[in-house]
Amino acid sequence: MPNRLPAARFALALFVPSLALATRPPHGWPPNAFLPLTAARIAALPAGERPAWEAYWSASEKLNRRMPHRPGPDASPSHPLASPPKGGLHTKGLRLDEDAAWYASSIAQTTADRAAAAQLPCGGWDKGMDYTRPSVPRTEVQTEEPGTFDNDATIFELRFLARVIAAAGSGEDPRRAAWRTAFQRGLRFVCDSQYPNGGFPQYYPLRGGYHDGVTFNDDAMVHALELLRDIAEGARAYAFVDTAAREEAAERLGRGIDCVLATQLHAPDGRLTVWCQQYDPLTLRAAAARNFEPVADCARESAVIVLFLMSLPDPAPKIVAAVDGAVAGFRETALHDLRVRRAPADGRGEAGPSPGAPPLWA
Repeated sequence: MPNRLPAARFALALFVPSLALATRPPHGWPPNAFLPLTAARIAALPAGERPAWEAYWSASEKLNRRMPHRPGPDASPSHPLASPPKGGLHTKGLRLDEDAAWYASSIAQTTADRAAAAQLPCGGWDKGMDYTRPSVPRTEVQTEEPGTFDNDATIFELRFLARVIAAAGSGEDPRRAAWRTAFQRGLRFVCDSQYPNGGFPQYYPLRGGYHDGVTFNDDAMVHALELLRDIAEGARAYAFVDTAAREEAAERLGRGIDCVLATQLHAPDGRLTVWCQQYDPLTLRAAAARNFEPVADCARESAVIVLFLMSLPDPAPKIVAAVDGAVAGFRETALHDLRVRRAPADGRGEAGPSPGAPPLWA
């Protein structure tokens, strides 16, 4: 594993930025801080590993060629920022915490209509859609964009559609058929986007840059694995999914769990700890992304990964060891006697001494 910023120093850099700048002047990422997946990199793999990756690359490129315009890599900065980063785009209107009966309501069904209409040609969804509006104009659905798992996109649409389909029963309603078709296409998108090693990129078809990394950031990969888990286990909302799709979901869930375990970071003495936000798609080495996303132990994403692993029935010893290692890592890196106070105007936080405060994590 690459060298990592010690936890205490990383925490200090987050909480006391003026001191961090005084000791570590800001600098841009080196050229290899994150590497996209490319045909040249695949060609350099051992012969036995190439066929699966070549097939994946070919399928991604085929989808890219069908787009009216292929987007270039995200221009998000990898150099020092002059201002705080902007907030991300999040979808509105997909209510996933209602009682089962609510999903038979006209509001839920109308939202499902809008979600199905907003599905991209690749089978996934864009982020930042607003399903509370009377319609989702086609001009706002960026058909040249790949589908994404970023900021809950695609997986939340699929979960919502499944709830509405389940609530609609087994009738021949044309709307229900449209929802099922959208769900099936979306599930196919999820399966096709998974790397041969079990990881998930942020976008599919691939768009290059740091987006090609195996992405735990914002829980992108974990959300995909949770969906596959629920389908494989035959959860009530997914009773309409056929046996072949459930079996494929189970197989792909297994691949994904193997990737989660393979990317767990190690302490210098070899002990298992937590996870980084993103990893190189081929080597599974921890990678950077935008300049406020360094290679580092990431407590928030790691906590979600641990909860996912703990949700698995009859976990194998290696899964139990992964959870135990991460929990020990959390205990070692907890920050004590600090409290973050946020300014009402802009929500910025500042940490200060507060004896006896609950533990915090960077």
